[in-house]
Amino acid sequence: MAVTGEGCSSRGFAVAGVALAILATALAATAQEVTYTGSLQFSTGDYIFTEPTSNFYLFSGLAVSAGPLSLSTSIPLIMQNTPWVSYGGTGMIPLGGTQHSEVGQRKRGRKVALPDTIESEDVGLGDPLVRADVELLKAGKILPSVHIAAQLKAPLADVDQGFGTGEWDYGGGVSLTKAVGGNFVFVDVSYWVLGDLPDLKLQDPVAYGVTLGRPLAGGKLAVLASFLGYTEIIEDADPPAQVGFALTYRLASGRGLSASMVFGMTESSPDFSVSLGWRIWL
Repeated sequence: MAVTGEGCSSRGFAVAGVALAILATALAATAQEVTYTGSLQFSTGDYIFTEPTSNFYLFSGLAVSAGPLSLSTSIPLIMQNTPWVSYGGTGMIPLGGTQHSEVGQRKRGRKVALPDTIESEDVGLGDPLVRADVELLKAGKILPSVHIAAQLKAPLADVDQGFGTGEWDYGGGVSLTKAVGGNFVFVDVSYWVLGDLPDLKLQDPVAYGVTLGRPLAGGKLAVLASFLGYTEIIEDADPPAQVGFALTYRLASGRGLSASMVFGMTESSPDFSVSLGWRIWL
């Protein structure tokens, strides 16, 4: 059962703190790297609705690695002007907030006009996401590096305000990375099991993505172009698909900065997103 309101926010902070503490100590004896990551993201779009939703996300996370194993967790602080777009395991999903039954009754190609169209600025914590990665194969002259990953999203956020879905989401997948002619190619495929809402059944999607990158300035700078898509999540809604462009810059002592722009290609994606990220080796 989902927790809502102020109790949800305080519980979310508590669980996030416990998760961060566990990750910080779980591999303490053998950890090769402990990293703090964060990002600030703005997204806007009307999705399947007649009026737009704008979101600000402040993500904070911690990652601990030892040998081929890496554990990480992240939690977003969210500010948005409508509760219609919820943060789930696969990212932003246009569920309609407490009026998700209207989304379930929608026909393909129609916009949903929800009765409650009064804009409000709400701030709260989203659901925490925990991820485990294992490197199965290091890159060689011919073969790519191979990683497998498992992810879990806990239902701790306020559902009524669109900060979460109120259900557990979990998924797993595989990623391949290969350097080719001075460039690198990253391919990722994963399968997600999404919790259903009372009046809206969500499809379990396959997520897929391809990123092409070019290192510059001796590897300190990199430019990237990527495509990310899903199979159908909401029945009769075109599945999410986005194309993005990014710059990353590696600083001294394991620190790094990144900036990206992402453009939505379907009605289930935000029209436009921009983000600034940072990475600090602890």
